[in-house]
Amino acid sequence: MTPLSTRRAFRGTASLFALAFAATFSAGANAQTAQAQSEETAPEEQATDAAPPQADEIIVTGIRASLASASDRKKNAGTTVDSIVAEDVGRFPDRNVGEALSRISGVQLQRDFGEGVKVSIRGVEPDLNRVEVNGATALSSGGDRSGDFRELAAELIKSVDVYKGYQVDLTEGGVGGTVSIQTRRPLELRGPLLSINGSLQNVDTVGSEWKPRGTIVAGTKFLDDRFGVLVNATYDRNKTRGDFIRNTEWVRLADLNGDGRKNTENANFGSISTLAGCDAVPTTTDDPQANRLACQTQFYDFSPRTPRVGLWERDDERWSIDAQIQAELASNLTAFVGFQYNKMDRHLVDYNLGFDLSAVSRVVTGDSVEVDENGNVIGITTAPWTSGGSVVGPSMRDFQFVQDTKYWTAGFKWEVGNLTVDGLAVLSSGGHTNATNNIGIGANPDGVRIQLDPENGAPRFIFPDDFDVTDINSYMYGPGDRTVVSVDWRPNLNEQTEDQFKLDFDWEIEHPVVSSVEFGGQYRRLTSTRYAGGGYLALNDDGTTFMVPTANRDIDAVVNGDPEDFSDTTNPYVFTWSPDRLADFFAASSGVTPGTFFNAPGFNRDNLFDGWATPTFAAVNEFFDTSEFNFDCVRECEGYPQLPAFDISEKITAGYLKFNIEAQPFGMDLRGNIGLRVVRTQDKATGSNIIRERRPANNAVGYEDVEVGRQIISIDNDYTDLLPAFNFALFVTPEVILRADWSRVMARPKFNDLAPNSNCLFDLTPEGSGDGDLDDCSAGNPRLKPYRAAQFNIGAEWYPTRDTSLAVTYYQKNIDSFILSSTLVSNVDFFGDGRVFDVRQPINGEGATQRGVEVSGQTAFTFLPSPFDGLGISANYTYSTSSNVDLINQLTGDTLPYPFLSEHSFNIKPYYEKYGISIAVPVQYRSEYLVSAADRTGNPVFHDGELYVDARIGYEFRLGPVERFEIFAEGKNLTGEVDRLTAGDIRMTSLGYYGRRYFLGFRANF
Repeated sequence: MTPLSTRRAFRGTASLFALAFAATFSAGANAQTAQAQSEETAPEEQATDAAPPQADEIIVTGIRASLASASDRKKNAGTTVDSIVAEDVGRFPDRNVGEALSRISGVQLQRDFGEGVKVSIRGVEPDLNRVEVNGATALSSGGDRSGDFRELAAELIKSVDVYKGYQVDLTEGGVGGTVSIQTRRPLELRGPLLSINGSLQNVDTVGSEWKPRGTIVAGTKFLDDRFGVLVNATYDRNKTRGDFIRNTEWVRLADLNGDGRKNTENANFGSISTLAGCDAVPTTTDDPQANRLACQTQFYDFSPRTPRVGLWERDDERWSIDAQIQAELASNLTAFVGFQYNKMDRHLVDYNLGFDLSAVSRVVTGDSVEVDENGNVIGITTAPWTSGGSVVGPSMRDFQFVQDTKYWTAGFKWEVGNLTVDGLAVLSSGGHTNATNNIGIGANPDGVRIQLDPENGAPRFIFPDDFDVTDINSYMYGPGDRTVVSVDWRPNLNEQTEDQFKLDFDWEIEHPVVSSVEFGGQYRRLTSTRYAGGGYLALNDDGTTFMVPTANRDIDAVVNGDPEDFSDTTNPYVFTWSPDRLADFFAASSGVTPGTFFNAPGFNRDNLFDGWATPTFAAVNEFFDTSEFNFDCVRECEGYPQLPAFDISEKITAGYLKFNIEAQPFGMDLRGNIGLRVVRTQDKATGSNIIRERRPANNAVGYEDVEVGRQIISIDNDYTDLLPAFNFALFVTPEVILRADWSRVMARPKFNDLAPNSNCLFDLTPEGSGDGDLDDCSAGNPRLKPYRAAQFNIGAEWYPTRDTSLAVTYYQKNIDSFILSSTLVSNVDFFGDGRVFDVRQPINGEGATQRGVEVSGQTAFTFLPSPFDGLGISANYTYSTSSNVDLINQLTGDTLPYPFLSEHSFNIKPYYEKYGISIAVPVQYRSEYLVSAADRTGNPVFHDGELYVDARIGYEFRLGPVERFEIFAEGKNLTGEVDRLTAGDIRMTSLGYYGRRYFLGFRANF
């Protein structure tokens, strides 16, 4: 949302939110006199047909039953927790687990092409929250720890618990919280089960295409109900599209309009009021914020480095299967084995059109440059081409991405007298293969005007009259110009595994305060490996060197007016084409982007073209040799092993002791637990150290980067954490609970942040040697400390009826250490030899504090006269803030907030459920938040506030042998919300529209 629409949305829903809580109190008061209300029961949270009701029993199903069951779980939990329950097979509240989680207070969703992918909990980024499925870690294939909610079919799920407090029998790793997902077990069945779900889904950005989704759940019990089998299979075909308008990376190149105005203030130069005054400042100083460039930067304008547009299509096929066998081996012993497999096969097609404005020579400076009052460039024109890279060009990617995960689980529960023993073993693996390619055209039409919307920063591109953006021939070579056609291949693959073995003991004892003692141990071994092209300078036995080829390929065809085609004698992947050859390529391998670009509701499309001409892969093999575009050189090449981008192994050993407490002080029930968990982590991180030199090019024009050395690095790191936890709940009355907890928590760094890889560039060109700037390194950081924090929650909860509840919680996290990705640190003695570098790497931040208040409530308006007694509502609001966050905006010098923390967020879900009809309209809002303190160029990335409105309507009835048959329609993002990222102010970096999603389907439970 734009800032203006966000404020209006917040104000517009505030009264509705207040009304929801007023209704909660009113419903609670009225419910005290409603006898039927107190007698209601809900079906068990089991994969089952309901047992025959008694004559006086009211059966509550659907939305109302799910909310009531979740409320029961919260009330009886051992720590601060929120839950989601599927009261029947295939009736999980959302189609996506992440979208359902985001309805919980303090949980915010990250979307990809409109679908929920990851969640942050109380402002803690997704990688620092633990997600587990039946106790098994949800694997990630991308080198992080956050998992992907798209791969898990919602139809599999029985319940989800979001632990915001901590108790020591929980596996550590969730600083924001732990998401514990449970699927159904066979022996929970009350009888034979068959459930079938089917639907068609459409996204309005892809036109009229409807794609299928189907789920079958079948299970039964044998041998006097002592042996059970349960199988769930899901197939999902999903086509989506994202349209993007971007100003990727804002930079400060110069005082482009020459007005000599200071746009920012640097305290080191308060006495210097003109740009010329900076000439007296030394070029190099110990403090990088006190050198000449830092002084000059005060006067430089903010300009977009790469204004561009993109149209990205995704066509996914997803399969998910979960099979479980459970047996009662004895009256006191049950065991189970299970297998879960998830696969996503994605076809990606990306169309892009971008401008490279990374150098002053590429734009016209002076009066024609429009700059607003804050120093932001809002109008600029491209300059005639002189030399170097291309200014503008369309490109396309067309490739496959395959991701899968496998989980083998086995466990048992053994009850011996007062002792219960639970065992769990998990073998899991996952990964992806990514066959990334790209074909692009680079050209240099001068006089293209790039005008930014002064309200939202969205760029518009105004081409000269003789340039048709929809005609590929506009990119033909012209006199004094050149055209380049490039084809790239960038294969990569990731692999991740985890082996887990766990034993838990629960010993019930007779004691006036301690009701039971729990203790146990856990061992986990994780690995994460990434291969990304490879290629390196290797050493022979005789001391000579040779190159192990990379799997990456870059092929360029240059058109500069030469009438003949020929190959470069020094580089077999560079060719010169004649203009005629280029014309043949355009005729055989080009097209125009599909549909209407960025047709978002209410968006001003003035001066925005409907589409643009693009190269395609249709006939690329006729013009380029792509025989090496494969995975033959990814793991090894020509008999030599490739160096992985990173190879991390991690061993975790943990043990805990926990005392469960039950007492009756002053006649009130006190329940709780205290305990200690001890965890040791041992990491081994392997990567490579690359040394490159920037040298003057052989043709004396420009420069070339040459790799002069590479070595393997392995670094060990280990640390031990003591994690105490105290949790108490005082039942003042059976309906009123006061809850408090305190604990220490930790989460480990992302695998790709731990990789010791470094890439250092020594600038040996005359310009680089004399500019006074330090040489650069980018690197991982295997010495990163884990994320550590002490946290507490204090809350009050009220449960006047099964349908009605109200909870208020104050929380605080005192953060000892957290992790900042891609942070520039100057004057680093990187190799320990006295040479200092500017190093960009993840580092630890320290000392931040988060605090906030969560308010949640729900009720069913059963006191209203029929038919309005089917109405109900659930709602929550979270206020969060932070302090002592030592983060600086490298673009402006201002202080930054804590990453991923929205100050305000709320959910409102009104619903109606009666006569077989169910209607729900969830509304979700979160305010602006910081995504990253520094992107690749050091700029911060903010995400605008967003408001999403969804709706679902269904009708359930009996249909012959089908006891419960439902037809439904559902819509997501009905208001057409756009996704906006900025570097602050109007410095928009990305504006994305993913469309509105619609579903039509049925559900049949036999």
